[in-house]
Amino acid sequence: MEEKERQRSVSKKLRVIFPDGETICYSSSKVTYVETLKKIGTANFDEINIEMCHLPLFTKEIYPQYKDDMEMVDNGWYVNTRGGVYNKAAQLNLISEQFNIGLTVDVSADFKGERVSRGSKNLLVLQITFPDGTVIGEENTTETFMQCVWKIGIEKVRQLNLLHGGKPLITHNKQYNNQIQIDSNKWLLVPSATKDKVKLLKVMNIMLHLNMDILFIS
Repeated sequence: MEEKERQRSVSKKLRVIFPDGETICYSSSKVTYVETLKKIGTANFDEINIEMCHLPLFTKEIYPQYKDDMEMVDNGWYVNTRGGVYNKAAQLNLISEQFNIGLTVDVSADFKGERVSRGSKNLLVLQITFPDGTVIGEENTTETFMQCVWKIGIEKVRQLNLLHGGKPLITHNKQYNNQIQIDSNKWLLVPSATKDKVKLLKVMNIMLHLNMDILFIS
């Protein structure tokens, strides 16, 4: 009985492999799903007839009743991310088949939530420990950075008015390609270099007196 409960509680992750060898696999299947759609591109979205909740999966408007599930992909296109990991896998398979993309889409509890791009050579480890004992340390540093901002508080971070490369860290709408939606009307600018993520986390740590322990191993 306990073993069955344990198996049910294990989080299933989505992994997508492109023909060029790039693998996308975040701890959050929703992030994996959206990042995969971004790589596919929006050029043919108007030809996709998949529905979610009896509405088109892709739209250029936010459905009010599903506003918390709507995620921006690109070029004004939104996707309704409602549904579980198997729904997302099925949708990606349908898109892959329709446009002969050649995706390999898998779902498993064994995936570790990392993202490995073709040509990557070094493993970067970023682990944050909060005073309450919470430890955030995904194998993908983008996921770690996002989860830390959620833990600290999106609005608290926004009010710091931090900049990266002269651009605001958090905006109310998508303005740059390297932004990820972290709330219904908040977009987080995610530095590509791990050292820049660490630098920003250290600034948050000091300015908000968080007493976080930041461990970075390259």
